[in-house]
Amino acid sequence: MRFVLFDRIVELKKGQGAVLLKNVTQSEDYFTDHFPGFPVVPGSIILGSFEQGAEILLGVSCDFTLCPVLKSLSRASFRHFVLPGDQMKILLTVDSTVPTQIKALAEVHGKRVADARLEFIMKSPDGDSKVREACSRLEALYRILTGSPVGKIWEVWEKQK
Repeated sequence: MRFVLFDRIVELKKGQGAVLLKNVTQSEDYFTDHFPGFPVVPGSIILGSFEQGAEILLGVSCDFTLCPVLKSLSRASFRHFVLPGDQMKILLTVDSTVPTQIKALAEVHGKRVADARLEFIMKSPDGDSKVREACSRLEALYRILTGSPVGKIWEVWEKQK
């Protein structure tokens, strides 16, 4: 994972769902080209945040013993622009009948801006070093996003002594 497309995990319930936040700032790299004079978050970035959040949700749900890989994306729709200064709330819900399907919804100021359905396959890391590494990176990202920022600052400060 080269970029993290959301800022914080507000809530995560194993096997049920998650709430994530993305604070959209003018300094986001993609605003340079999308679009000059009228910066708008690209739909692909919103879908990518759905995917990353869903991967973490599914990874946590199986204690990172399996690695989720996106199989398909369907019913994606975009209703309103997401602009610099907006706080995008991402709501992910595990489908009760198919636990590898996620319903994703993005809101700004309580207004739906995008939604989609994502389906994943769950890969076993047994005997596959790439899948094992991906699982480890996903778990590390989860730990960073749910860890205490004060604790992290303290760790950095202690190392610099």
